[in-house]
Amino acid sequence: MGTRRNTITSADCRAIAVLTGVSALIAGFAGCQPTGSGWVDPVLTGLLAGLTVWAAASASWWALVAMAAVAALFTGSLIGGLVGLVGAATALMVGARSESLVVLRCVSAACSVQLLLRLPSMNFFGASALLAGATMVFVIVVGVQRRPRQVRRRVALGAAAIALLALVGTAGLGISAVRARTDLRDGYLGLLDGLNQLQAGDTSQAEQSLRDSARALADAEHEAKQPWARLATMVPVVAQHRDLMVSVAGAAADSALAAADALSVVDLDQLTIENGVIDVAAVETLAVPLGQLERAVTDLRDTLGAVNSPWLISPVADRIQRYSGRAEQVAQQAEATAAAATIGPGMLGSDGTRRYLMAFTSPAEARGLTGLMGNWAVITIDEGRIQRTAFGRTAELIAATDTAENAALQASDEYFERYGPFGGFQSGGFPVGKFWSNVTMSPDMPTVASVMAQMYEAGRGETLDGVIVIDPAGLAALLTATGPIEVPGLAGPLDASNLEQFLLVEQYSVAEGERGDLLAAVAEATLARVLSGSLPPPQILARNLGPAATSGHIVGWAVRPDDQRLLTLIGMNGALPALNGGDGLAVVTNNASGSKIDSFLQRTVSYVASYDSGSGEVTSTATIQLENTAPATGYPDYVIGNIIGLPPGTNRTVLSVYSPLAFETVTLDAQSVGATSETELGWNVYSLYVDLAPGQSRTLTFTFRGVIDADGYKLVMRPQPLARPDELSIDVSGDVNVQYEGELARSSVLDASGSKAVRDPTIPIRD
Repeated sequence: MGTRRNTITSADCRAIAVLTGVSALIAGFAGCQPTGSGWVDPVLTGLLAGLTVWAAASASWWALVAMAAVAALFTGSLIGGLVGLVGAATALMVGARSESLVVLRCVSAACSVQLLLRLPSMNFFGASALLAGATMVFVIVVGVQRRPRQVRRRVALGAAAIALLALVGTAGLGISAVRARTDLRDGYLGLLDGLNQLQAGDTSQAEQSLRDSARALADAEHEAKQPWARLATMVPVVAQHRDLMVSVAGAAADSALAAADALSVVDLDQLTIENGVIDVAAVETLAVPLGQLERAVTDLRDTLGAVNSPWLISPVADRIQRYSGRAEQVAQQAEATAAAATIGPGMLGSDGTRRYLMAFTSPAEARGLTGLMGNWAVITIDEGRIQRTAFGRTAELIAATDTAENAALQASDEYFERYGPFGGFQSGGFPVGKFWSNVTMSPDMPTVASVMAQMYEAGRGETLDGVIVIDPAGLAALLTATGPIEVPGLAGPLDASNLEQFLLVEQYSVAEGERGDLLAAVAEATLARVLSGSLPPPQILARNLGPAATSGHIVGWAVRPDDQRLLTLIGMNGALPALNGGDGLAVVTNNASGSKIDSFLQRTVSYVASYDSGSGEVTSTATIQLENTAPATGYPDYVIGNIIGLPPGTNRTVLSVYSPLAFETVTLDAQSVGATSETELGWNVYSLYVDLAPGQSRTLTFTFRGVIDADGYKLVMRPQPLARPDELSIDVSGDVNVQYEGELARSSVLDASGSKAVRDPTIPIRD
């Protein structure tokens, strides 16, 4: 076979055929996914690799050197670089000898092709594919141009046929897309409506929307399977969009229909609480259909996530990402709802009486977990009947704890080291009764509740199944569901709009001698309203109480692991989040004044960090501004006084900053100060006392440095539930861009994709 420069003999042809076939076969295992269509990808990849090696038999030596140089330069590995150099050296040898050396040309190309097909990711998605494809096409063009005219004509005809098939496939898909456009639009809009309605608790309307969506999506799937659209499976990039129409539309239709079928037998309205009684049997009957609903919604979430290909054009990818994000939210809700139907009956006393301590706290005197505990109650549940069986002031628990005998607190050494100085622990490790005033200092509800349960059981002699902590914002959320309460001695009713403000500030206009009874009366009246009236169905109740629960104003802990799992799933476990190798920040203030002055404390928190993805190193600065807006006069000493002899209106607080990093410096109003260094549940904790005069604003600056182990940068944030929420700003730069500004209501993970809630501190943070 003659060429323009080199000669290819019959023996060369056999060698070329072997090298071409072997290269194509190996290339099929490179993992390239130009279409995402299963067997099509290795076939297309193998054909491109084989054609490149075949064309290299007549390609110019300098073209082969250029291909090998590109492969060696961008391969990203030492072995790959050596293989690329071998390919380049082989091509240079061909050029130096001015001979055909057809086999060596093919060997050089075979080395380069395998490297090009395995290039690592570059600056933007698809860059490595474009570079590899362009390089191989260049060699193919150079090689074919040096072949005889009849060979060039055949190659040109083959290329034209491939282009025609690609054009026909693209046009066919375009026709199907136009014909299915209305169905796709109606299907996905109906799907979004159904997910929104399901999340809002409107099960009947959600069922109808999901059925309509399933019907439209099934029609769209049918259209995408028409013969004129099938060729699109072999066209790179276009194939991903057909797969979207077929697999996503079909799977989404199946999942939507399954969810609608499950909803058809779910009647959440029967789960209302009447006079403190909930029908446990009705809850149990929902376990099966809610489990089916969970599986259907989870399948939908997985389907949308699996097809979220980076090859999709931006408008399509954005829409799928939006649907996928909503499906993720609803899947979490469905999991929690299904767990409630399975675990809930036991918590409602179906297998024996359950007893829960309810602690009423106030962030007017701040603690790491909402605030100081003032009142308490015991809620007993038996076969769905909910009763308040005890109620009192914290002073009663203090007295009972001081009389406890042979009690030993079960807690970690870390807990004793961190909170021992505030507990006055007795010999044997059990706190004195006064520790009830400081038991909520830790920001971790499981830790706090475990200690509270042990102290209660030792002092009162009865076991608990769990603990619930609720503050004024939580009580106000309860009144959203129950309606207003009447409290003797008050001019008007208290409701969701005024209860929180009354408990935090306005109650202190009442004479101090009467206030203790008034606080108890508000808490007891709220409980009585809950237990003696009618509560709305769970979907409405969840809407009313959900924000207060997930933001730490109503938190719970249970002795049994399954019960605790349910509390975690519904977002009210109040745990200090696990870091899981990521960066993190939590700012905690504990009142050290012995007054209710923290209703006047405003915090502004800024976190600026830089992240190096190569080393995992983070350098950061946390700036915390504390502003005491309390006046020096106008309120009783109980509010703006203190127990440490400072002028009225002065706020003394224990400020603790939680981080996984090591702190380097800390300044207070630009002056260097010291801080204690401790640990708590995987976090480093740096603490110091800060005094704020009336109207004074002070600024603390912490600098940190350390290495994180997470795959990519993640920032775990734990906001403290306070009378006044933090004003927060986040700015992380370097090899990542994380921005946030405003209030953050719940424990969250912030990364380049945005913010999402932390629901389980024991489960690694997932993308």
